[in-house]
Amino acid sequence: MIKLAWRNLWRNRGRTSIMVGAIAFSLGLLYFQMGMGDDMHAKMAQSAVKTAGGSVLVHGDGFWESQASDKVVADPAPIIAAARDIDGVETVIPRVYIMGLLSSSRGSAGGRITGSDPELEAALEDYRPYLVEGTWLESDKQPGIVLGSRMVQELEVELGDRIVLTATDPDGEVVRALFYLNGVLETGISSLDASMAFTTLEDAQAAIDLGDGVTQVALVLEDDEERVRVRDTLNEALGDRTEGLELLTWDEAIPEMVGFIEVDDAYNYLYMVVVFIIVAFGIANTFLMAVMERVRELGLLGAIGLTPGRVARLVLTETVLLAVVSIALGLAFGGLIHWYLSTTGLNLADLYDMEMDISGVALRDTVIGSVLNWTKWLTAAALVFVLVVLSSLYPAWRASRLDPAQAMRTYE
Repeated sequence: MIKLAWRNLWRNRGRTSIMVGAIAFSLGLLYFQMGMGDDMHAKMAQSAVKTAGGSVLVHGDGFWESQASDKVVADPAPIIAAARDIDGVETVIPRVYIMGLLSSSRGSAGGRITGSDPELEAALEDYRPYLVEGTWLESDKQPGIVLGSRMVQELEVELGDRIVLTATDPDGEVVRALFYLNGVLETGISSLDASMAFTTLEDAQAAIDLGDGVTQVALVLEDDEERVRVRDTLNEALGDRTEGLELLTWDEAIPEMVGFIEVDDAYNYLYMVVVFIIVAFGIANTFLMAVMERVRELGLLGAIGLTPGRVARLVLTETVLLAVVSIALGLAFGGLIHWYLSTTGLNLADLYDMEMDISGVALRDTVIGSVLNWTKWLTAAALVFVLVVLSSLYPAWRASRLDPAQAMRTYE
């Protein structure tokens, strides 16, 4: 049966080649979308972690929503100690965020100043490679600040110039602090270059009279997938100390990004389902035509004793062989695309000539590769196999319903 089905399949090489090519190309395209989509979503998640400040965040209750200066963690030491004892925590970063106005003698700009330990901050993202002028907060003599290049242009300042910060302290009083420009950062992402401002943790605390308090305690994890476990463990370890605090994972802090990833995933799969349904109808039509072309032949097989069930099996066997060949070529095609994207990558910034900013998160790494997920790949191959076989059920049923005597008289 298999040998006969294989020969029948290639009797019309052109038609079979077109069907094999359509299925293989569609499957390869699906693998391309899955691999690139998974890699892009992973990079979005990495950027979201950096934008949020870490995988797990501890703030004063209500800070993330309001960004108010009175929402502080007055005593961060127990939180830091408890976090460091949790398995999977790579670094714990205390920070102070100050929303305020930066002014020079020639201009002003609003922004958020981040005060933290530069060495700890590097565990999440090291901005020093983006330093185009000056030094990275290395002066011990005077409060230093490092700004993004677009903010420097707006303030019209140079290295060493004085910059005045006007903000409110936790009691709601207006305070002013003097900083000196230590360095200039340029990432190439305009939204970051126009808003970045960094100083040391001590200088930020002194600027708004915060004492030992901080705005945020951020946890950088060895594996971001462990963020929910780490948050719950920290919550248990702190016990009653969590009163007045909020513990968030990055996806709770930026739910818009999670929603975007889920919608994008669903859209990609929906698009490919539509493509494969169209291909399936094409296959059904092609096999039905093949059955109608072979009416006399199938009638002859019935006349010499082949039962209707075996006639249907013959058509289904041809479909199975077609599906196996197509899926094998689709895997090879998808593997070739995966290899190319993994070794070379696709720079979306060059392709679209724009910066990638999604749900308020700037995509820092725009070179998209491919992720090989064997579970997804094999599941897709199995679904394609089932879809192709299902598309041949009606043609197989029509073949089994042919009357041998009538069929043999159809074409003389």
